[in-house]
Amino acid sequence: MKTTTLFLLFYLLCFLGMSIFIGCGDTEDTKETIPSGLIAEQTEDTDNRIEIPHNWYKTRDPNLRNDYFLAILINQFGDIPEVHTIAAYQRKQIQGIPVTIDERTAYLEAHARLWPNEKNLRALKAHQDDREMQQTKDPEVFARILRSQLIEQFGDVPEVHIIVEVEKKFKADEVVPDDEYLAYLKARFHLYRDEDTLREIQEVEVRLKNDDK
Repeated sequence: MKTTTLFLLFYLLCFLGMSIFIGCGDTEDTKETIPSGLIAEQTEDTDNRIEIPHNWYKTRDPNLRNDYFLAILINQFGDIPEVHTIAAYQRKQIQGIPVTIDERTAYLEAHARLWPNEKNLRALKAHQDDREMQQTKDPEVFARILRSQLIEQFGDVPEVHIIVEVEKKFKADEVVPDDEYLAYLKARFHLYRDEDTLREIQEVEVRLKNDDK
């Protein structure tokens, strides 16, 4: 009887041990399997995996290179809207298709979310400011944004304030006297050094001299 009891106890312990071992194996098998390939943006035509070459960035076909880039973004960030927004925007540029202001905004927002560095955040803010400047009918709001942009670009110099005051009058459809307009042109040329502004300065100076005669 004692021998039988020991045998049953030994059998029970062995059975429990095997159950634990098998249970651990099941847990391991149910873990999510990560695919070895990368899936690019799926279309109606295909849902195949895309093989990315080591030197994908040297691919001559810009559309295929953009597909590789999309696949890499999906691998890095997941299959999220931002990566498709960036790839779709770049595809349009490659194909010479015009993009809308909203698409440009979405592209910059996606860039700033995926890579929130100073450069991308600054580019997004500048774009948002430009949109607000274009859409606003308030000369004061327009002038505030323009002043901020110019100061960031050139510093808080007198030319910036001369330009802003005249641009604010343009926005309000106010008349700008020739002498004030000349100062505005000189301020623009001081900051941008473009030949068209220089020629306009010369024309206005000639007109003012003729008016004085």
